[in-house]
Amino acid sequence: MSDEEIRHRILKNSMDLAAEQGWNAMSLSDAARRCNVSLDMARKLFPCKSSLLLYLNRLADQAALKQSYQHQPVPEYLFDLFMERFDTFQQYRQGLISAIHSLPLNPPLAFLLQIAIQNSMKWLAEAAEINTSGLRGIACIKGLTAIWALNMRIWLKDESPDLSQTMASLDKSFKKAGKFARYCVQRTVTDQNGKKKNQVDTSYYSDKDGNQQ
Repeated sequence: MSDEEIRHRILKNSMDLAAEQGWNAMSLSDAARRCNVSLDMARKLFPCKSSLLLYLNRLADQAALKQSYQHQPVPEYLFDLFMERFDTFQQYRQGLISAIHSLPLNPPLAFLLQIAIQNSMKWLAEAAEINTSGLRGIACIKGLTAIWALNMRIWLKDESPDLSQTMASLDKSFKKAGKFARYCVQRTVTDQNGKKKNQVDTSYYSDKDGNQQ
């Protein structure tokens, strides 16, 4: 069994235990015993419980980034990437919810996850060929992070089997974001001479009803 397969087993059993006992009561050693993984291997792959959440976040990124950009409107592409992340989280829903509810009492973990989420948003933006450098790039990443945080709250309460509430809220969020995108969304394009340059992405512009202009 590969290390990656063992990571998946430990993650699943850890999240199952977190759903049953609560995140704070769950231990990696119990999860390792539950899936017949030696403690030394579990310690090697997951030094601490926070590494479980960072690993899950990376799995969500990988699932999203499998979708290549086909030059569709940026909001549509980002919507699909966000939903891929939510679909990954949905597989570990109850355990992850328990972990999230523990964050107010664990500021270091909350801060660590905030950094991880911002890094994820940077990857998603760059997947859409959005320039993430400079002040505009920083503003774009912060905007996507805010959209993610807002809709994560919806996901926490969304009990629908197809996450319809999350999808509707996310769609609405991206339409609203279009009003401000002209100030922060730039694309890196290559001109006829092979030189790269930045230009404003008009595919993200929207009117008050969310229609492209």
